[in-house]
Amino acid sequence: MQQQEILLTGGKTNLGSIVRVGDTVRRPLNNNSTFVHKFLQYLENINFDASPRFLGIDQKGREIISYIEGDVPSNLGYYSDKQLIVAAKLIRRFHNATQGCELANHEEIICHNDLSPCNFVFIDDMPISIIDFEMAAPGTRIFDLAYAAWLWLDIGNEEISANNQKRRLVLFTEAYGISEINLLIEVMTKRQSILIKEGHRRQKPCMVKWAKSALQWTKREFCHLISTANSQSTIHSS
Repeated sequence: MQQQEILLTGGKTNLGSIVRVGDTVRRPLNNNSTFVHKFLQYLENINFDASPRFLGIDQKGREIISYIEGDVPSNLGYYSDKQLIVAAKLIRRFHNATQGCELANHEEIICHNDLSPCNFVFIDDMPISIIDFEMAAPGTRIFDLAYAAWLWLDIGNEEISANNQKRRLVLFTEAYGISEINLLIEVMTKRQSILIKEGHRRQKPCMVKWAKSALQWTKREFCHLISTANSQSTIHSS
């Protein structure tokens, strides 16, 4: 008997094309699928327990990924200190697992490239797994973490005070293991600028408006925390 296909509406994926079938997720292939499948298999081989498993291709030509039970946010929100700490430590564990991977092709790690809360599975209000790896590619920790910090803290949200955001940013980066946040803020503004260009390319004015607003807020409120271009971020090895 053919199993029912249930449309998945959580997260910020291509809604309408991703479905749940039993204990699996089915989604269309893309230009990065071959790399992603090899990467998910690598994570499985090293027993990384906070990502889905690649299970093959179905008769409709869609990739089959294991379904992870839990809740996936549909939008950004305000996360507690404990949630931020748990998320940062999970991201650090993910990055550590990818360091030295042959697929990284001499880069520092393999980046997820969209570490938004909307790409995490929560159980009992805590993030326990990372999903939606379709943008994964070799890169650097700071590039991946800067984007994660932007979205987990919802940087640019005028309803959250600058002082609170500065405190939360320190909390998040320290939980990850960075002793300086200067470079992270610099890279965050670059990620925001990249998303502005992406929004223009994809003709998504809402994306452009949101990223521009976040960029302006970051420069206005965090500018004094950014030191010279020669500043370096220290990441502890522990």
